[in-house]
Amino acid sequence: MVSMIIVAASLFSGLLFLLSAWITRAGYWRTAAALLGGLTAAGFRFGIDMVAYHFDWWTFGDTPYAPVVTYAPVVFWFGAGLGLIGWRMIRNWGAAGELSFFALFVAMGLGRDLLLTTGDGALKMAAGYLPLAVAAGTWLVMAVLVQTLMQMLVGAVDSDDLAPERIPQLDEAATLSWNRDSGDPFGRQA
Repeated sequence: MVSMIIVAASLFSGLLFLLSAWITRAGYWRTAAALLGGLTAAGFRFGIDMVAYHFDWWTFGDTPYAPVVTYAPVVFWFGAGLGLIGWRMIRNWGAAGELSFFALFVAMGLGRDLLLTTGDGALKMAAGYLPLAVAAGTWLVMAVLVQTLMQMLVGAVDSDDLAPERIPQLDEAATLSWNRDSGDPFGRQA
C-alpha cells in the first residue's frame, strides 16, 4: 500500500511540474534548466539524508536514505515545478518575490517532512530543534540551488522571453461594452 502511495505521489508531482511549466509560460530552455536544477536538488537532498542518518537527526527506517522513488517529487515538484514558479515570482516582483518564494519553499518543504513523520510515516525525526533547523536549512539551500542553476544555464530571470500566451484572453473592447451596456453581461435584456 505504501509503495502505491509513493508511486502515485511521484506521478502526481510530474503532473504538477507540467502544470507549473504551462502556467509560468517558461520556454524550453528554462524548463530544461529547471529540471536539471530539480535533479541537482534531489541529489543534494539525498546527500543530506545520508548525513542526517549519520548524526541521528532523522532516518528512513534502517537505511540512511529514503527509497529512491521518493526523490521523484523532489525533482519534479520541489525542484523543477516550484523552481519555475519562483522564477516567475522573482521576475514579476523582484526582491519581494524572491523572499516570498524562499519562505514558501522552506515552509512547504518542512510541511512535507512533518507530514512524513505523522503516524507510521517513513520519516523518523529526532527530538529537538536541531533536526528541524537542519531540515529548514536544507530546503533553503535547495531553493537557492535551483534558482542559481537556472540563472547560470539560461541567464537572469528576465533574460528570456516568455512562451506565447496559453490562456485565451478576453478582448478589452468586449469587456468595456459589458460595463457600459447593462453592467451584467449575462443578465437578460428586458
